[in-house]
Amino acid sequence: MADLKIVIVGAGFAARVVHLPGYSANQAPVAAICDLRPEPAEALAKQYGIPQVYRDWREMLEKERPGVVSVCLPNVLHREVAVAALEAGAHVLCEKPLATSVAEAHEMFDAARRAGRLLMAAQHLRFQAEASAIKRVIDSGALGEIYHSEATAMRRLGIPTWGVFHQKSASFGGAILDIGVHILDQAMWLLGNPRPVRVSAVTQRRFGQRPEIASIMRDAWDPAAFDVEDFGVAFVRFDSGADLVLRASWAAHIAERELSNVLILGSEGGATTHPPALYHTRNGVLANEEFKNLLPRNTYEAQMRSFLAAVRGERELAVKEQETMNVQRILNAAYRSAEEGREVPVEE
Repeated sequence: MADLKIVIVGAGFAARVVHLPGYSANQAPVAAICDLRPEPAEALAKQYGIPQVYRDWREMLEKERPGVVSVCLPNVLHREVAVAALEAGAHVLCEKPLATSVAEAHEMFDAARRAGRLLMAAQHLRFQAEASAIKRVIDSGALGEIYHSEATAMRRLGIPTWGVFHQKSASFGGAILDIGVHILDQAMWLLGNPRPVRVSAVTQRRFGQRPEIASIMRDAWDPAAFDVEDFGVAFVRFDSGADLVLRASWAAHIAERELSNVLILGSEGGATTHPPALYHTRNGVLANEEFKNLLPRNTYEAQMRSFLAAVRGERELAVKEQETMNVQRILNAAYRSAEEGREVPVEE
């Protein structure tokens, strides 16, 4: 990959924990990194041997002329940087959610088509060994006709303590756009990307604005500035008649420190991703099959490996446009429903 110049825009959590380790594990050196704050960018450049550090991403695109750009910025900045990178001739891996609106997502994919370049949302849960096992079970037809699913991503107390996740002006949304988008994408992929038609949702702020909660996390955020949801639930109807319930929470009084699971119910069987298991009948007897001894997989490394292979023309993109667009449609419908207090149609 030495001949494919890679640059990263943003030196925050996503670059530090996801993209840089992922590229490094795949022997894909990063040529430059950009951030308005020089200190974190310079620290990462030193750690990963990145030759160039910039404060202006436009200057970096002009001078470096990269082949691949990782967009690791707050949600509201994704569209501008991704479109500019595509127009500059680069393939783009953009952190989730791809955009803050359906219109923005359309604009980004249109730019990719015009430029003849690839654009992929960074949805690493696609690459979980457990999810891959359940995907094979579903695709075999073992569940029969799927009629209900539940996608859950909840934390006991896991409000982000870095960045601007808690500010609507930068992130647009809270728990739904941070962790809900991941589990929703995984569920939609497992289901075969059904077409959503209507959504009813509720969002809540129950913890983030409380000073005593912030104090537990060493006052990592300002409760007075916390203006996104820390809990959200959405009921999604598909054109097939099936439905999905999405739950996302940064903080909830649950038994586990973190709960991430997709439950899928079909006419001939049910399945869960955690634990990865199939529940059905065999010869008239209720049977549970849990899939153990799955080879562990670093999902960040697998995501980068898959994206780079697609850039080289060795495979298709793992996360496809229509899949990302349906996820975006559900997300935006959920926020619209929560704001209006009613079920709403999904934007086409």
